[in-house]
Amino acid sequence: MIGSNLDTLVNCDIVSDLSPPPDPRYFPQGLHTDWVKPGRAVWKYLDGGGENTLETMKEFSRLAAELGFEYNLVEGFWQRWSETELRELIDYSRARHVGVWLWKHSRDIRDPAARAAFFQHAQEVGAVGVKLDFFDHEAKEVMDLYRAALEGAAAHRLMVDFHGANKPTGESRTWPNELNREAVSGMERRSMPAWAQHDTTIPFTRMLAGHLDFTPMLFGERRRETSWAHQIATAALFTAPLLVYGAHPQAMLDNPAVELIKSIPTVWDETRVLPFSEIGEVAAFARRHGKQWFLVIVNGPSARSVEVPLSFLGGGSHEALVVRDREDDPAAVLVEHTTVRREDALKIDLRAGGGFVARI
Repeated sequence: MIGSNLDTLVNCDIVSDLSPPPDPRYFPQGLHTDWVKPGRAVWKYLDGGGENTLETMKEFSRLAAELGFEYNLVEGFWQRWSETELRELIDYSRARHVGVWLWKHSRDIRDPAARAAFFQHAQEVGAVGVKLDFFDHEAKEVMDLYRAALEGAAAHRLMVDFHGANKPTGESRTWPNELNREAVSGMERRSMPAWAQHDTTIPFTRMLAGHLDFTPMLFGERRRETSWAHQIATAALFTAPLLVYGAHPQAMLDNPAVELIKSIPTVWDETRVLPFSEIGEVAAFARRHGKQWFLVIVNGPSARSVEVPLSFLGGGSHEALVVRDREDDPAAVLVEHTTVRREDALKIDLRAGGGFVARI
């Protein structure tokens, strides 16, 4: 990719455009296939949550519904349950309009018969998607497995999230049931000493290849030097049609910014990279979903003040919900309701490792 500025690079579609269009055998409506549904997921893995029991996961689905989230992603412990228990979770979740995703190790689907049997079982019990993990290298047989998995999952109307995976290379155009893949040092990386520089680099490097499953947003020690506002902003910054949150759902419900968290989309109609963005220093996007704009700023290692013209807005006045850093406490946010116009410019003070989000 070559571009005159960061906005050109972030909006470059060449990786997708060079891939074949959706396979009409499985996706006759192409990208508008009705069973491929981007959405947000709760996830019991990084932020506690108790024992890996049916009752625990029913509680996660209940909390997902309270958040308005579409999915509950269940790690591999479901394989220790009976089929009756698994069906009970899926039925309980479906009654609350929450779909269930099931984790599986890639070694268990290398055999074509085993792969077909797993996808058939997932469909029969009512799962909506599968998380396939530990691909780990780019040998030809592994690259072939990605495509075989996407095709096999599509045959059973299952969406796919790849973990322990290589970066995307346009597969999601041909196989729209691929909603995300990891290929990034995200919040699972416990050894990360600091996040701010990393988080302001990957929107202009790794994310140019496509979606990334960063599993963003934690409010505890794992966030290192970053603030709560920074963590919330990453959920809107990192492109993820399946947006799997790292935080316990109760932690999100208890956060003062819960109203904004509930409203962060997983797909975007328009993205503008603001001119003061700089790789490794600050990432600032204006992103539109329908008629709503989100002004998203993730700050790097140095404190700064920025002024953001709101010229991307339409005419008239607009209600804005703002979440910003608290100067005296990184583990807190200021939440404000205000009215803005396109003629306005917002003055924003960002702490080191800070962040800012406005929904307009």
